[in-house]
Amino acid sequence: MVNRSENVKLDYYQQNTDFRSRVLEGNNEKSIFPKDSSIRIWYNEQVYDYPTHWHNALEICVPIENYYDIDVDGESHHIMPGDIFFIPPRKSHYIHAPKSGSRYVCLFDIDFFSSVRGYSGLMNMLSDAIHITPEDYAPIYNEVYDLFSQIWNEYFQYTEFYEFSIYSHLFQIMTIISRYQLNRINLFNESTPVKRREYFEKLNTVIDYIGENYAYDITLEDAASYSGFSKFHFSRLFKEYMGCTFYDYLINQRIKATEVLLTRDDLSITDIALQSGFSSISTFNRTFKLKKGCTPGEYRSLFSGGLGKEKGDVSSKNQSSK
Repeated sequence: MVNRSENVKLDYYQQNTDFRSRVLEGNNEKSIFPKDSSIRIWYNEQVYDYPTHWHNALEICVPIENYYDIDVDGESHHIMPGDIFFIPPRKSHYIHAPKSGSRYVCLFDIDFFSSVRGYSGLMNMLSDAIHITPEDYAPIYNEVYDLFSQIWNEYFQYTEFYEFSIYSHLFQIMTIISRYQLNRINLFNESTPVKRREYFEKLNTVIDYIGENYAYDITLEDAASYSGFSKFHFSRLFKEYMGCTFYDYLINQRIKATEVLLTRDDLSITDIALQSGFSSISTFNRTFKLKKGCTPGEYRSLFSGGLGKEKGDVSSKNQSSK
């Protein structure tokens, strides 16, 4: 894969001169962005691994020379030159580097996107790691790669208003991928185009509603009423769109909320359970172990570094940048 930025002279050093060392609290990587910025992009040529860690940023890796191996939540991905790999925010991942090579590593704060209508539905499409290859994503690959090339050019040339431009490109990339994902699963095929648009609009509104109210005792009847569909019709459409039932989705949203809260030391597990919509600590413990394969206490230990040390995690003070 040819680096499509090669004809543009880029200064890979100047933009990241503020960086001193990684800051890890357990496995949680902190302070990854420059001061007063929400974007960090590395042209990375490092040859060592990055043991299990996580952060609040969306991370996107694009190898230029040689492969890159990335484990996300225990699932391994072999990323070849030209592939584009998305790691969603707050996903635990382990990076294995080859003995030589280069790649772009892009980090973005996208939490502020949540105020944009349709954000919850879009993030559901991007909730797991996405491995974009020229073969599997042929209809959109060139467009997406070219947009990333523009992002790198903006960042390393440090042009005026570069963050606005970068985020506009990122919005476009995420929209292209989400629409492509929707088209591939052929939703609501029995309906007219007008009806399909209506279904997407109403279901995305319900997803936003769940995102704002998951901590409360909302029911299937509440969600159906909010959508304007009958209970039966809503249940069928929701499962087709989301790939799970309303109640499964609601529980998953509550579990996601607890994953974030469990990284905080100022809240008890009981407080976290109640704040996230679970009726009791016993229900929370049982559900969390069923979904995550460990207890909330074990998860807290893992993400505070207690269990993470078993994978050979290193001190942040002695490890350099991505």
